[in-house]
Amino acid sequence: MAGGEVAARRHPPGFWRARALVGLASILLIFAIMATWIRAQIIDTEGWTQTSVRLLQNEKVREVVANDLSERVLAVANVQNLAAERLPKELQALAPVLSTAASQVVPKAIEKALEVPAVQELWGRANHLTHEQVMKVLNGGTAALSTQGGVVSINLEVLLDRIGARLGVGSEVGSKLPADKRKLELLRSNQLKLAQDGVKVMKGLSFILPLLVILMYVGALALAAGYRRRVLLEIGFGVIAGALLALVLRRWIDSYVVNNLVKNEGVRPAAREVLEIATAGWRSRALWLLITGVIVIFAGWLAGPMRWAVQLRQWIADPLERHPAWFASGAAAIVLLIATLGPDRTPGQALPLLIELVLVVLGVLALRHQIAQEQGEWGGAALPGGDPPPGWSATPHGGPKTSSLPTSLPRTSLSGGGAPPPSGEAPPSGEAPPKVGESPTPG
Repeated sequence: MAGGEVAARRHPPGFWRARALVGLASILLIFAIMATWIRAQIIDTEGWTQTSVRLLQNEKVREVVANDLSERVLAVANVQNLAAERLPKELQALAPVLSTAASQVVPKAIEKALEVPAVQELWGRANHLTHEQVMKVLNGGTAALSTQGGVVSINLEVLLDRIGARLGVGSEVGSKLPADKRKLELLRSNQLKLAQDGVKVMKGLSFILPLLVILMYVGALALAAGYRRRVLLEIGFGVIAGALLALVLRRWIDSYVVNNLVKNEGVRPAAREVLEIATAGWRSRALWLLITGVIVIFAGWLAGPMRWAVQLRQWIADPLERHPAWFASGAAAIVLLIATLGPDRTPGQALPLLIELVLVVLGVLALRHQIAQEQGEWGGAALPGGDPPPGWSATPHGGPKTSSLPTSLPRTSLSGGGAPPPSGEAPPSGEAPPKVGESPTPG
């Protein structure tokens, strides 16, 4: 028989189709991670607000923000005049010196002010309000923001007023600034159409890709009749590979942006921190998928022929037969726990989660059916013909044999005859032993 024919018999076409689906789904998994991260942390207003507050809580980011805000404050606050008004006459000569020192003192003072929770709350509120308005524009709603000089921006006036009051330079610092200094630019009107299209695409992908990945994995299992345990193991390794590649891609993007797109050397540490915080959802999704992949591999291992897997199935055989609902509920609870402790799920991920729960319950039932087949009938009953199932003793509890499975089977004649009698045993009376190379004559 030709080698190609042997391979075809060994691995039917369905097996290779299943493998192809697993590989493609694992590649799409990388893009699913990115799409759900963008939806949850950038498009979602609450996710954006939480990220902006975490950025301000970072020391290196806060230093850069303080330097920017201090330039805005000093542009409107005449420190020299303020010092001359408040200092005694004998010390008014120090006013120019204080004005020069203010350029170094004010950034530190503002940085200290930005550590105050009340100021951080103002920052978060400003981001929340602006993000809501921006998303209205990007979702095709009101275009009020796009008419403000063709720029979508965050209004910093209230925040600057609060900082000015804390510094003692006046509570109307923000209102005294020029219009372009009161706002932090986010988007220009000529970028609006591209941003709107991008939001629509990402919203769609964040729903379609996770669902498609799940369905492709399910399709692979459906195609792999006779090889499902092996394909299940490959799905687990595929999930792990996809998650690891997503982590590598995230690290490469962070490095490329900081080293190639950020030209100011002094700002690079802060830019690195910004990317680390902004892509935290990307990282957490990949890490939780690593855990999921390990659990899938464990499920494939549990159904396999390895010694410890067989013993574990023997240990859970009786309780699983008596209380399958407990095992199914426990497995579903583990999936829900992973979903709860893991990163925030987007609205479109509810359906993939439901499919995961159904698959887990079906997996428990399939394991119960496998154990029942291994034991013959529950309780270790004999298989048809009176022999116990391979690997099991005919004890009342279906316990394991103390010895391993047979390592060889009796050899039979390829021409259709039965097995030769054991060595030393005479053939049935009246029959001559067959000659060498001659098949026994049928009776």
